[in-house]
Amino acid sequence: MSKRHHSDYDEFTTARCERVLVTLLGDIGPWSQRVYLAGGLAPRYIVGNLPEGARPHVGTTDVDLVIGLAVEGESSEAYRTLENNLKKAGFKAESSFRWSKNVEGMTAIVEFLCETDQVEPGKIFKPKEGTGSGLGAFNVRGARLVTRDYVEREIEADRLDDGGRSKVIVRVANILSYTVLKILAFQDRHENKDSYDLIYCLLNFGEGPEEAGRSAAHSAIETMRRSRTRCASSPRGSRTLIRTVRTPTAPSLQKQATTRRQRASARRRSPSSATFWQQRDEQLCCGGQVSN
Repeated sequence: MSKRHHSDYDEFTTARCERVLVTLLGDIGPWSQRVYLAGGLAPRYIVGNLPEGARPHVGTTDVDLVIGLAVEGESSEAYRTLENNLKKAGFKAESSFRWSKNVEGMTAIVEFLCETDQVEPGKIFKPKEGTGSGLGAFNVRGARLVTRDYVEREIEADRLDDGGRSKVIVRVANILSYTVLKILAFQDRHENKDSYDLIYCLLNFGEGPEEAGRSAAHSAIETMRRSRTRCASSPRGSRTLIRTVRTPTAPSLQKQATTRRQRASARRRSPSSATFWQQRDEQLCCGGQVSN
């Protein structure tokens, strides 16, 4: 994703991305249980109802979906089916992992992500290359966690094919897997939008970062780790992950939670304060300059 200005994001564009998601999940059959929403469209579903005085998320311009890779030995037919369903829904392949569709004059982008040791991070992985399926996914560190730690949300929107309103169930990265994914993404590409998405979720999740930490501590990943610990010694990678998991409850994030409550109070007291915090949100998203 290129560095963007906050004005590049708006509710209308985000709503079209939501329609893309609803249409796609409704058309890909059993694959709807093997794709997971991550990226810039996920925060609105991770956070849910916003705290009083909090600004809505700025939105997104594309749809990022993590693919749950098939078990070894699975037929390539599953991947050909997903590829064919994408084409039937009107999407065109810009590359093996990136698909596009014109929606009311806007190019809607869907990107498939995965995590595998078959290729280097940042490379494209084609699970069934040479078997008739050219479908690929961009190899991203941390993506595998999303397939193990997610929440299900019901989304309703107008389909893109004039098929009327439709409801689908989407699997969305949970707060822990999303946090890890965004931290790793920021380390790799230093995009302001990654840090904005992460901090937005932590500050607005329930009562704030402390609740995000409590949720992370009870995530499917943590439960799995504790189960493995009881059976055998944890590998070094697991211990490293848990140090990352504890990040949301750090004192610095507790201070941010206090700042969030003060911010909401300031908005209620002063219109000028509301304008100031709006500018601060824009600075966080896009690295703009704000005068204090």
